[in-house]
Amino acid sequence: MKFLLGFFFSSLGLLAAVPAGPLDTPAAWTFADPAAWTWSKEEGQAVLTLKQQQAYKPKFRSPFNLAWLKTADWKSFTLTVEGQLTKFDQGNNDLCIAFAREDDTRFYYAHLGETADGNHHQIHLVDHADRRPITATRTAGTPWQPGQWHRLKVVHDAVSGMITVFFDDMTKPVLTAENKTLSHGWIGLGSFDDLGKFRNLQIQGQKN
Repeated sequence: MKFLLGFFFSSLGLLAAVPAGPLDTPAAWTFADPAAWTWSKEEGQAVLTLKQQQAYKPKFRSPFNLAWLKTADWKSFTLTVEGQLTKFDQGNNDLCIAFAREDDTRFYYAHLGETADGNHHQIHLVDHADRRPITATRTAGTPWQPGQWHRLKVVHDAVSGMITVFFDDMTKPVLTAENKTLSHGWIGLGSFDDLGKFRNLQIQGQKN
């Protein structure tokens, strides 16, 4: 009886446990400049913070600050994460989610900038050349709020090439694109040239 009760309560503990996410394993990530990033805990969750600009300049025009999840090569996937912009100045501040990375010069990224223009608030392709927008539809910009966590989602269908990006409202995309240049690769978090932090990252989909 004691054995059965022990097994029962142990099973309840397993069922109640929160599944580990990629941010719970710092060793799973790689950085061009590790000194620019810190790990911490907030409200019991692992938080990855970009605290300063990386001492890194890419070969082609693309985000200066990306942390890459090096342990999985993703094809089609759905990614959700909470992001908080921590730098607000007169520029067009942003956070970015990158994916389908084959190397430092070949990947997609969603630029969630405050105001939409030629380069900001776009979905970009970096393909052995300076980034170029491939956005099909977009909103007027990303309404970041100081001190507030926002829910972000990226869905990439590698077969159709459809990319959809959501901000807070998970029913209406803020960015869409259709492009089949890249079909799989690493996923990354960061900013073009601003600062911010991430928590509660979850990825579901197909690994290569």
